[in-house]
Amino acid sequence: MKLSLDIQLNKADFKLATSLELTWPKAGIHVVFGPSGCGKSHLLRSICGLETAEGVITFNETTWLDSQKNHQVPCHKRNVAMVFQDSQLFPHLNVKQNLMFAFKRSTASLQDLESAIEHLKISHLLDHRVSQLSGGEKQRISICRSLLSKPDLLLMDEPLASLDWQSKAEILPYIQSICHQWQLPILYVSHSLDEVMQLADQIIFMEKINSVSTIKKVGSLLDLLQDIDNPFNQSSHACSIIEGAWKNEPFLQDGLAKVQLEEQAIYLNQNHYQQINEHVRLTINASDVSISLSHALDSSIMNILNGSIQNIKYEDSGQCLIQMSIDGQTLLSRISAYSAKRLNLKVGQNVFAQIKAVALSK
Repeated sequence: MKLSLDIQLNKADFKLATSLELTWPKAGIHVVFGPSGCGKSHLLRSICGLETAEGVITFNETTWLDSQKNHQVPCHKRNVAMVFQDSQLFPHLNVKQNLMFAFKRSTASLQDLESAIEHLKISHLLDHRVSQLSGGEKQRISICRSLLSKPDLLLMDEPLASLDWQSKAEILPYIQSICHQWQLPILYVSHSLDEVMQLADQIIFMEKINSVSTIKKVGSLLDLLQDIDNPFNQSSHACSIIEGAWKNEPFLQDGLAKVQLEEQAIYLNQNHYQQINEHVRLTINASDVSISLSHALDSSIMNILNGSIQNIKYEDSGQCLIQMSIDGQTLLSRISAYSAKRLNLKVGQNVFAQIKAVALSK
């Protein structure tokens, strides 16, 4: 899957001028990230044809826009689905009727319909009116309706921005899973770091300079986080992403789940069941990781992981950022510069990273 564009969008008080080339192997989530007002939504609206831009847009070698040739494929013929911040469900229809509106106008099969309803766990809501739904339920219905249109590309414009944290936590796993279940390339707009950390394969950084919105940088999320010198890792938000597989037993009765890495495991608080061997991505704040020179046997800390120091960066704030390799993955720790010197930490040294189970999120 490949999306290429080189466009300009001029409005009375806004200008977007940017070029971009994205590829998805089969499925994946690329997150458009940046502060409010930097043009993220306008970029998506230009891609799907809701905004009339100038320039060129191609998707999988099909030209959607070539303004010099006066060629523009209308929105409804681009086979793109868009999920907005507002679910935009029809209020006079119940849930089933909203879904059938999309189903009858697409190539989706009855099996697709049943699979989407089951996957998003909305079968008990089918007879409900839109007014009876919570914000999180409305967005699940909106996502389901988008899937039923059988899109080649799914665009999501801050779909969780209006939801409370509980609803966000409920929906994020669905967005992660539909990407792979339905083999969909997704372009997702957000200014939430939590959403970026949980969803992004690639990040498209947008910025606004002198009233012109443009793309500053495009890169892999993991590459970004593994670069100790990246400005993001110099901020208080510095963190790592560690990936593994769920291995619930035999700790579930104690409210813990086990995530298996290559040789070692991480334990975290988890009070609901996950499919065994299901892939999981953990976000670990650098400030939640401490370092020891030996494996503590009398500590309440569940996660004590063996690794080696790859890089050390002393900061002007009196803190120190340590980059470690843990089972082939990168883990960052932020400790005081005094502690780093007291432990005499050095690149190549074998150490133990300590992480509280209650500090982990997924």
